[in-house]
Amino acid sequence: MQILGKTLLAVLCGLAVGACATMVVGETQKGGSAKPAALPESYGLAAAHPGDRGIANDPAVVLAEGFSGGSLEALKGKWSTVETRNGKALFLDTETPPGSAAKHSLRIVATRGENEGGFIYKALRPGYDQLYLRFYVKFARDDGFHSHFAYLRGSVDPQPWPMGGAGVRPTDSWAVGVEPSMVSNQTWPFPEFDPPGIWHFYNYWPEMRSWENVDGTGTSFYGNTFEPRQPLFAPKDKWVCVEIMVKMNSSPETADGEQALWIDGKVVIHAGPGTPVGHWVRQFFINDEAGKPFEGFRWRKDMRAQINQVGIESYVSDSCFAATARYAGAHPGLQINTKASTVWFANVVLAKEYIGPIKPIAR
Repeated sequence: MQILGKTLLAVLCGLAVGACATMVVGETQKGGSAKPAALPESYGLAAAHPGDRGIANDPAVVLAEGFSGGSLEALKGKWSTVETRNGKALFLDTETPPGSAAKHSLRIVATRGENEGGFIYKALRPGYDQLYLRFYVKFARDDGFHSHFAYLRGSVDPQPWPMGGAGVRPTDSWAVGVEPSMVSNQTWPFPEFDPPGIWHFYNYWPEMRSWENVDGTGTSFYGNTFEPRQPLFAPKDKWVCVEIMVKMNSSPETADGEQALWIDGKVVIHAGPGTPVGHWVRQFFINDEAGKPFEGFRWRKDMRAQINQVGIESYVSDSCFAATARYAGAHPGLQINTKASTVWFANVVLAKEYIGPIKPIAR
């Protein structure tokens, strides 16, 4: 792999490149490390709540948001921060996923030169050692690229607003973001994809690697990335069920943390001790059958840094809008909005066990 120039790296960091690998259940990785236990698929606890009706009352559910309050003001009673950029980023809409009993969704609009989108964020007290975040998302048919998206995070002392930290390796915090990326980083040169791009994870934690040197050493740090062998495209103008899981390491000395991603009830990414197989190049984990089993995540060194923050956002920086404009110029046959990005979120559920897609209401 060739050495990356700083200009290219700036673009990649702005677009949040990264992902994980597909899980193969019941096998042993090369080197003899057993993979984590098989993960559930299809319907989960949502099956007991058709249309998500009553799911907020399930004992396993930590938070459920169906945007049923009828106003953005109603969200402020449930979320720590509701950022709508002077009323120009967040809107309630009547677009909802098939089978959902919900009447509203949250539409987030980022407008170039005016705002970078908006978000809803909640600090959780107490924190948790394993959580699942499920949401439905739909990208506008002319949507461009995104910088950052939904996430679970943890810190020793979570604040009622999201804290930054780009470029710095954390010491007492971590972050797991799932988002679409314009490129895959498994081969060089990085292949590009039509917007909004391909799904991936984009992570910060105390043992993350730097982009500055091939061996991951350095003083500047941006999200470490994992991808499946086959890129997984995020479609436009279609509701998609996205679910992520984060499991914390069990002790400060143990790298047994995990992360997983489901799309429409199918496991597409699972990373933990023993899976996937590959090797590191800078901040990228490269899938490689001749490599070594992944070492697992030591998300935290301080056990107080539990899963204690959740965010639903669509953040589109000006550099990301510039990348969208460049791509649109190179692909004149595609319908791409270079001035605004629009995405809908619906049926957000945070729970202590696997949630799965909405079980349709019987007719």
